[in-house]
Amino acid sequence: MDRWILNLLKDTFGNKGGELYVEDLPATRLSSEYGTPLYVTSEARIRNNFRRLYSEFSKRTPFRLYYAVKSNSNLAILNILRSEGGWVDCSCPAEIYEASVAGFPAERMLYTGNYNSREELEFAIKSGVTINFDDGTLIDKLPSGSKPEMVCFRINPGMGKGGKEGLVFAGPDSKFGSPEKVALAGYRRAKEIGVKRFGIHMMTGSNVLDPRYFAQITELLMDIAGRISQELGIEYEFVNIGGGFGIPYRPDEVPLPIEEVASSVVEVFRRKLDEYRMGKPLLAAEPGRYLVGDSTVLLSRVCHVKQREKTFVGLDAGMSVLLRPALYGAYHPILVANKLEEQQEYPVNICGQICENTDILAKDRPLPKVKDGDLLAIFNAGAYGFSMSSQYNNRPRPAEVLVSGKGADLIRRREIISDLVAGEQVPPRLMNR
Repeated sequence: MDRWILNLLKDTFGNKGGELYVEDLPATRLSSEYGTPLYVTSEARIRNNFRRLYSEFSKRTPFRLYYAVKSNSNLAILNILRSEGGWVDCSCPAEIYEASVAGFPAERMLYTGNYNSREELEFAIKSGVTINFDDGTLIDKLPSGSKPEMVCFRINPGMGKGGKEGLVFAGPDSKFGSPEKVALAGYRRAKEIGVKRFGIHMMTGSNVLDPRYFAQITELLMDIAGRISQELGIEYEFVNIGGGFGIPYRPDEVPLPIEEVASSVVEVFRRKLDEYRMGKPLLAAEPGRYLVGDSTVLLSRVCHVKQREKTFVGLDAGMSVLLRPALYGAYHPILVANKLEEQQEYPVNICGQICENTDILAKDRPLPKVKDGDLLAIFNAGAYGFSMSSQYNNRPRPAEVLVSGKGADLIRRREIISDLVAGEQVPPRLMNR
């Protein structure tokens, strides 16, 4: 078996007799009990990921770990991360609501919206969360007379980086964040209305596997933070370097050496605090993918195999279930869950049932010879998997299951056809015509 496959089948995923196991449960049993397509998440993997990342940073400096709710907002997963001591970064009012339902108090939430409406800012103020303004001028859209207890601004430091999908969130072409001059004006305005507590934040890219990048971008943020601090005489309670910690998707990628990343980032952080005399803010980060991405497999049944110039393997999961491959060519490892030990030698295109020719989950991917009823496992589906799913082509969305040891819990029921029209109304004048 190839080394990259062995790397997938470790920790909480395993191969027993040629069959995929999620913790102590066979994937075939889970698919039989809950149906397909099915998102299956390992609770232990999420907890291990959180503890690894938190440990490496917190043993070097006071540290806070936010979770980017947008990556996977399932309430069960939010509860796991809350129980580990995590905080949350929310991108919209709905995520503030979801986090509160999961038990996060307002003081453990950061609201990082972009292009906020006045109504959204009013919701955040009433919720009592810390607002992280994406633009320095947004502070003037706060409800009249309101004064946040703490203010944070999202900085665009002028550069960013992403993985092979090209998800870069900073630089001149990015719609996110404020350049230094705009942020400076925002902090000045916050001081004028009486705000006395401050944070600073950036989020520059996604799925970065280059360990050197994180110290480089932290240095840019710290220089900006230091200059603003000195000009306005403010101190920060936290400096949030964002997320972007990558996980390997492709066979040629290796895990991010998080100990090296933590060591280099903290060294820059401390040095710049001393250089600009910025006091003792705590360091924060806000990953999503790193915490939950590799915790989940998407199980999908082979419905039909079409032999033409190319072989197409059609699944009951397509771009409405997992959008990333169609959206920006994302690569996901795919194995036949009931044939792990068979030779992968037949290149196939793996597709779904959606009426779009972009509904391709993988191209020219080697698999064992498959037939109707075989079970495919699509790995690294825990981040931006279900959260980006849709009902396109009137396909109900899949169920989600959480595995813990030998137990499994349904954490989101499968949608049924009637869910597709829930909330729709037909005017009486159109009835029975």
